[in-house]
Amino acid sequence: MDQDFALQVDFQGESDSQAVLVHWIYEPGAFVRQGEIVAEAMVDKVTLSVEAPQAGYLKPLVEENDTFSSGATIAYIAPEGFSSTASSAPGESALQEPSSDTFVPASPRVRKYAADKHVDLNELTRWTEHRPLRVEDVDDFMSRAKISPRQPYSAFRQQLIRHLTDPGALPTTLHRRIRQASSSFSPLVQVAWGVDMALRRHPEIHGWADDQGFTPASELRLGIAVAADEGLMVPVVAGSHDGPGWDEVLKTLHKAAKEGAWNLVEMSRPSFIISNLGPWGIEYFTPRLMSPTVAILGVGQKDATTIPVSLTFDHRAVDGLQAAVFLATLDEVMQSLA
Repeated sequence: MDQDFALQVDFQGESDSQAVLVHWIYEPGAFVRQGEIVAEAMVDKVTLSVEAPQAGYLKPLVEENDTFSSGATIAYIAPEGFSSTASSAPGESALQEPSSDTFVPASPRVRKYAADKHVDLNELTRWTEHRPLRVEDVDDFMSRAKISPRQPYSAFRQQLIRHLTDPGALPTTLHRRIRQASSSFSPLVQVAWGVDMALRRHPEIHGWADDQGFTPASELRLGIAVAADEGLMVPVVAGSHDGPGWDEVLKTLHKAAKEGAWNLVEMSRPSFIISNLGPWGIEYFTPRLMSPTVAILGVGQKDATTIPVSLTFDHRAVDGLQAAVFLATLDEVMQSLA
């Protein structure tokens, strides 16, 4: 069996000079070809590219960020893979290039650059030869494949995502139809008015939930999800109102969203949320729970007599029966609105 070949680096420096192994481009055990760059080192602020002296399987000896002297052996190139056995036929070379190697040879800098540009390195390797990838390869791939750069989320959007993806929450959704009120107000005004009245009888579904417990709200702070240029906004209406009052405050929210005049409304933590997709022809949907608010009610497109609603609640604080009873109460109080 052939012996491992020593990979030594001679940077011809002073006798006391030390190099730092910056990073290995290939993982241990990866198959490398002769002449390929397998690592980068730095000595006296100069970057050195370390090439494989022959084809084989890489067995690093020096860890990344460790130092070594000129002429030191930093790795071996093995003629056989780490898990190889002496099963080759007589006369057949044990050194065979793997038919598929899922590892992508690229430095941390190239990996970060590709990630920032939203480029899949596995896809990129189909366009290049079997060699370590460079920043220029990423740019060339984007140009030829017509890939648009990733658009990072704004700070506002990142905050919204954190609220929508609480790993501790247990969101559960119930769907049903509620009867329309006899008033002439819009469905959203009717529902906001009805929710205002129904929550007075159901404090258990009105407040905030986290992994420590449930905090009931002492007054209504109704959040209304609004689509704006900045993204999804949830301005808050504090306190209870009658029909004309809800009609007025919702007109103010609409004006704020249209003109971006968010100084006209309150932006604080809601105790209950309403999301309305009815104007876009949606009937039922699954509203995303916006933790720590314990529940959110989705409003769909009405028919002649009813409005479809979808209630998502945090099952840590609210049971399914409690949520169902709340919806029944909402259906009931809607009939008292005029």
